[in-house]
Amino acid sequence: MRYRFDPDAPAIIVAPTLIGKNGKRIKIDMALDTGATYTIIPWDVAEVLGYKPELSKERVELITVSGVEKAPVITLSSVIFLGKEAKNVKAIVHDLPEKSYINGLLGLSYLKNFKICIDFRNGILEIE
Repeated sequence: MRYRFDPDAPAIIVAPTLIGKNGKRIKIDMALDTGATYTIIPWDVAEVLGYKPELSKERVELITVSGVEKAPVITLSSVIFLGKEAKNVKAIVHDLPEKSYINGLLGLSYLKNFKICIDFRNGILEIE
């Protein structure tokens, strides 16, 4: 499948569907981030999807503007983008800065499941 993006924009913005353990679905704006090991979603989205991030035993350290923070890791039932579904996607639960124009990052915990081609010259993203 193909997705057109603005090659002059500072980021590739996508809107995948996240599916929680309760079957609830939500679409959010995320930046495609091939440098992020994990997908990152905000706390309120995790809670809407039926997770209790504060109870997660798995934590990772994040380096933020304010220093190093430990953030919970949850496993999303699935993530769907351009008709491509990955199941059991690990996601860090962490709110991005308020001035962000996105709600999260679509990272390698999703992307590594597919062959991805990013054509920056023509503004085309393909997932196989």
